Amino acid sequence: MIELFFSQILNGLAIGQVYALIALGFSLVFGVSNLINFAQGALFMLGAFFAFSGVTLLGLPLWVAAIGSIALVTLLGMVLEGVALRPLENGPYIAPVLSTLAIALIVDQLAEIIWSPEGQAFPLPFDEVTFFIGNAYFTSTDLLIFVFGGLTALALTWFLASSWMGRTVRATAQDRDAAAQMGVRTGDVRRLAFALAGTLGAISGILVALYFKSVFPQMGMPFSLKGFSAALLGGLTSIPGAVLGGMLLGVVETLASAYLGEGFRDLAAFSLLLVFLLFRPQGLLGDRRLDALGGASGASGPMPSTSLLASASSQRASHPIWEIPPWGFLVCGAVLSLLPLVTQNGYFLQAVVYAMIFAMLSASVSLVSGAMGVLSIGHAAFYGVGAYTVAVLAHTYGWPAELVLPAAAIVTALVATISALPLYKLSGHTAALGTLAIGQIGFLVFMTWLPVTRGPMGFLNIPAPQFEWLGGLRLATIGQKYWLVALVVAVGLFLAQRLVNSGIGRVWRGMREDRLAAHAAGLPVRRYMLLGFAVSGALAGSAGGLFAYVQSVISPDSFNVQVSMLVLTMAVLGGLGNLTGAALAGFVLAIVPELLRSFAEWRMILYGVILLIMLRWRPYGLLGAR
Repeated sequence: MIELFFSQILNGLAIGQVYALIALGFSLVFGVSNLINFAQGALFMLGAFFAFSGVTLLGLPLWVAAIGSIALVTLLGMVLEGVALRPLENGPYIAPVLSTLAIALIVDQLAEIIWSPEGQAFPLPFDEVTFFIGNAYFTSTDLLIFVFGGLTALALTWFLASSWMGRTVRATAQDRDAAAQMGVRTGDVRRLAFALAGTLGAISGILVALYFKSVFPQMGMPFSLKGFSAALLGGLTSIPGAVLGGMLLGVVETLASAYLGEGFRDLAAFSLLLVFLLFRPQGLLGDRRLDALGGASGASGPMPSTSLLASASSQRASHPIWEIPPWGFLVCGAVLSLLPLVTQNGYFLQAVVYAMIFAMLSASVSLVSGAMGVLSIGHAAFYGVGAYTVAVLAHTYGWPAELVLPAAAIVTALVATISALPLYKLSGHTAALGTLAIGQIGFLVFMTWLPVTRGPMGFLNIPAPQFEWLGGLRLATIGQKYWLVALVVAVGLFLAQRLVNSGIGRVWRGMREDRLAAHAAGLPVRRYMLLGFAVSGALAGSAGGLFAYVQSVISPDSFNVQVSMLVLTMAVLGGLGNLTGAALAGFVLAIVPELLRSFAEWRMILYGVILLIMLRWRPYGLLGAR
């Protein structure tokens, strides 16, 4: 038993080195540009695939292929800064973040086209050897990863501490304006930080390929989330903290996998992240008084904002807002309900049904992220709770639709309210990362709670909605389900808009601008925050319930982090806090991919390009942020 424990510790330290390298890339970019770089996972994936292609297609030795891969990805890191950040410097904070997300979507889909979606074996350049310390063991691959990862971290630490360029990086991270006044070219420093992030991403990608002996195009997002979590555990603004956080995360994961089961590996990791966010949001070695890369106190700098959107709040008035009145949603629902009378094309009707569902889901995200200012990166968990509530009650217990749909809204509202409790004391980036942790925990619960959710298998043949109180009316065809979706979505958006326009909505916006001032004014901030999450959860749960009824089949993959980011993108492009814009963006951006299914390989690339163009053209959203 003790031997197993020490073996897992050794394995955890090896994979933890990889997480540490990814975390270092996040820390560098965040420190210099105050940006969460979601494209770091794409750079990680490209590093692995470039090395793989060099070995398998060009017949190069691994070390030569690795050097070429690192050089290419380093260059791409610099290109990323020019595409994702520089053109959006004067826009809202969220614009460059979503720009990196759009680039990640494009790169991941291109990788599937070039290298195929299937995983491929990564050739080891040596025969693997197992070393024993007593009865505990580790492999030569573990040793290689540990040594190279450690040397890379030490080299980066030396560079930042002892070189002139490294000191400019630290100075820019501490106070960009002061560094510029001292003659530092902060634009070049930011480009250098992205280049170093690319270098670290490529190295970590190659080491992961060696560790798992395989590469696949979808490997970027899961490992980037782990690296991001490691950076936050150690201290998002601390280089030694990133290394320590990576080690801690690797050890916790391997121990959970060994003693609880493989399915609990990720659940333990994100639960640990949530605990740290609650009790030590600055991480193990982070300090709110210190600059981004371990420099001196930045007491003279600006106070941290209570919202990721607060930096743009003063500019909102200059961006016109267009919204329809609450009754306008009822009119739109009535007009859309005429569509089945015009066409019986089942595929087209189903595409419009999904578009209406995503319109309501996007509005639910906009309510929290815009009206309240808590950027939600895990909203797909609430969407999934509604869907699984319908699946369990309708499939397992045979409840009628008039009870199931309200139950989906109520259960999800309750779950969202409970989830908001730990977020009350968090703000800014930590609140956003808290929603990310909650979203990942929700997804992993769907994957592992076999007696209720059936795990990866999900639910098949969810019965069509049947209303016992209406004489047993059963909505079996897509045309019949269409009317149910139009009714629920229209009423849900009508009620949400009424709330946003009321005094409650004004309180939410006041909390977004300055939560501390709202509290000092005697407003019950916690109560209003919980109410906002409850309303948002009810909307998301209703959307999930409708999705389950329409789809008839659900599985955890429909509620992963990619869905959360997709819906957040819709809300931002419509205009955060603007329910009309969010609903319109959700409708359009959901229906376009459905209508382009014949171009399945290219539609996500097209989606990413549209997102990049929109962020340049209308960074505050199509209809303006509220």
